[in-house]
Amino acid sequence: MTWLAENWIWVLFGVAFVAAHLFGHGGHASHGSHGSRGRSHGEPKNPAAGPLKAVP
Repeated sequence: MTWLAENWIWVLFGVAFVAAHLFGHGGHASHGSHGSRGRSHGEPKNPAAGPLKAVP
């Protein structure tokens, strides 16, 4: 019990770290879909805009 009394701040940091990762990211169910909404990473947000072209 003396270990906990001496190191309570590190235990608190550990609990906060775990809580931030579990609740801050929306839990483990959403790890693969961070806002992609079904698009692959190479597709533009507006498909009508087409690929970007360099301006001469």
